Amino acid sequence: MKKESLSLFLPGQVYGTGGRVLKLNQVLKVLFILFFGSAILLCSACSTAPELQERQVSMTLTKSAPAISGGVSSESLYYFSVYNWLSYQNNSQSQEGARHSLQRAVKADPGSLYLRLELAEVLFKLHQVNEAQMHAEIALELDPGNQRARRLLAATYTLTGDKERAVRQYEELLTEDPENSEALFYLVALYVETLQYEKALDLLKGYRQKYPDDVLAPYYQGKIYAELKLYGEAERYFKEALEIEPEMADAWLNLGLIYEFTERREEAVDAYRKLLDIDGGDRQALERLGQLLVGDGNLDAALKIFQRLKEQGDVPASINVKIALIYFQQGNYQQAAEILKELHAEFPERYRITFYLASSLEALEYQDEALALFLSIPETDELFYDARVHAAFLYERRKEFKACEAVLTDLIAKYPKKVGLARMLAALHQKQDDDQGALEILQQSLALHPDDYKLRFALGVVYNDLGQISESIAVMQGLLKDNPEDAAVLNFIGYTYVEQGIQLDDAEKLLQRALEIKPGSGYILDSIGWLFYMRKDYEKALEYLLAAKKKMDDDPILFEHLGDINLALEDYDEALKNYNSSLELKEDKNIREKMEKLLQKVK
Repeated sequence: MKKESLSLFLPGQVYGTGGRVLKLNQVLKVLFILFFGSAILLCSACSTAPELQERQVSMTLTKSAPAISGGVSSESLYYFSVYNWLSYQNNSQSQEGARHSLQRAVKADPGSLYLRLELAEVLFKLHQVNEAQMHAEIALELDPGNQRARRLLAATYTLTGDKERAVRQYEELLTEDPENSEALFYLVALYVETLQYEKALDLLKGYRQKYPDDVLAPYYQGKIYAELKLYGEAERYFKEALEIEPEMADAWLNLGLIYEFTERREEAVDAYRKLLDIDGGDRQALERLGQLLVGDGNLDAALKIFQRLKEQGDVPASINVKIALIYFQQGNYQQAAEILKELHAEFPERYRITFYLASSLEALEYQDEALALFLSIPETDELFYDARVHAAFLYERRKEFKACEAVLTDLIAKYPKKVGLARMLAALHQKQDDDQGALEILQQSLALHPDDYKLRFALGVVYNDLGQISESIAVMQGLLKDNPEDAAVLNFIGYTYVEQGIQLDDAEKLLQRALEIKPGSGYILDSIGWLFYMRKDYEKALEYLLAAKKKMDDDPILFEHLGDINLALEDYDEALKNYNSSLELKEDKNIREKMEKLLQKVK
């Protein structure tokens, strides 16, 4: 699993009401309500311009305006009265009218601390943060000890990303009021954002000494240690938080992440299941649990989890992709394709969806559609290479060899370090009985990658097919020096000796060694059986060939060998049957001639 860092104190995050991590905009709402009392009611009943609104209400409010403070002018009192009345209306136009009236009140009486703070709060609520900040700074100048101004100023600095100044304001708040727990946790979050981890931990340690039964301190201690990748310490503090509050969903979630990062998958699964016992709809827990189950190969259980997540509605496309990929892994290509078709129609440029839709259609034998989709993936996408390789295979299956070669040649030019492409192109030439062309391709690639093991093996095979036996064996013996335990190379050299009728004792040693390394291999059993055939021990040969047939029943050479042994044992019916099986798998002129001669003989 790709590791990811724990999301601890992203800008503006704080542990909020109900035990959940709040995003920045949510933090601001909580901050506003916690620090400034009840939120200002937005007006939404008036529909006229601000000046007309003032005239309409002036007669009824002049005498009833509330007292703001001593020494205010009658003009500011008037505008504040208009603001006060509009604040309790329920119309979107009233919101703007209230702000406009309050600004006039401040303009009429710029030295009023109350009016400044009231306007700062209104502007803050309207997301006019820079203006709110300006008025809060003026308010603090008017009264340097005013906590209301300092709280609002800290909030505006946080929102505008001026973390150092926000930190100073929260530090001042705590100096003035050490019991201000809300300010403390905001300051902890800012310390973490500014990488002042020791200060954050010191604050939490002190808070925990005062309030040992408060779950927030150990929870945030765990978050900080996880941020520092000290997962053992993080795990300890999350567990301590759960001892205080066993149903704290966020603690279970973060504990599950710790288990994932420390590769304790079973414990992670258990943590997410416990979280889901508390909150069965927790999306993060459902998604992470589903991913773990996929990784464990428990596809049915994973599918149920992702479907449960999907039932909640409004899920990202990635969840539907995961469901489709589970269907694909299960071999349910039809259902995978149906989901991916809908996603592809909605997100035509999400090429991961395009790729897996093409793969599903390829599996369903819709070759034209699959090929078009693979070829539609642009070179700029990370799946371009894989898509073109799939396209090459499709062209090869359709016997469109020129198109296949064009795709592979283009890929070799674009990806010269991917030596597997040269092997694929060489195999394509061999498929067209162009062994010489295959040899040239491999030699060119080996000039660039002389030590590539697989390229050298492919070269040895091509030399053999060209009848250049000594060159083939020399290449293979060189590979055997590099890797004496390669059963495929041992089998190749041994079988070549048998085919040539030379060094049969050496061949037997090589083949028996190969069988020890790879017991039960059908190819090696076939080679040993053919060795006994060459020694004219037909009964022993038949024994090995029948054992090989149990391991692989789709190899034309195996059936040809069986036919030859049957013929030597004068079991003509079985010989004809095996020759026919070989021809059904691959047409071969020599086997056809053997079969015709045998038919003439048995007539």
